Amino acid sequence: MATGTILASAATGARRNARPPASQGVGLLLMDSSLNPISCNDETIRILSYPEAPVHIRPLNVFLQDTIRARLLNPQSTKNSRFVTEFVSGKRRYRCWVFQLNRHVRGSSHPAVELLLERSSSGLLFLPRIAQQFNFSRREQQAVELLLQGLSNKEIADRMKISPNTVNTFFRLIMIKMGVSSRSGILAKMIRASFNGSPS
Repeated sequence: MATGTILASAATGARRNARPPASQGVGLLLMDSSLNPISCNDETIRILSYPEAPVHIRPLNVFLQDTIRARLLNPQSTKNSRFVTEFVSGKRRYRCWVFQLNRHVRGSSHPAVELLLERSSSGLLFLPRIAQQFNFSRREQQAVELLLQGLSNKEIADRMKISPNTVNTFFRLIMIKMGVSSRSGILAKMIRASFNGSPS
């Protein structure tokens, strides 16, 4: 399906449900390696277009391109931090989670970056449910939350008041429970489970 068709479909859904950003909504935005939007869910449009009604957003792909560059890219961008961690939409503050996708298919039209937009005041809405799905212990859930915040092993160890070796042990157990072999695998599976409602 062409990019314009995908984005137009999202816009149609947003028009049917035009309203301010949902209190429990989570936005999802897929981009290619050049940070051009490929697809998004309705909540992304509501969050980024507020206070305008989504029905007034035309053309959607141009709006998203401009908004990504104006609001989501870090002005002090570095190789490891191209996006802001938080931004404001109306009176609400949103957390921006960034996931680099493994590239198994050549070509710039394939997803390379996945952004998750979530109200920061509500915390990680999806984490408790996913922790239950994968049977995380309380400390494992804490380690994953710090990983999602972009902290290093040493920083996670300092926050949890444990050794870096213990942090590694937590992540080995988490990877076994999730059926993945890397920390990027943890993040990828969590983001999919948060939208699919299942750990598969």
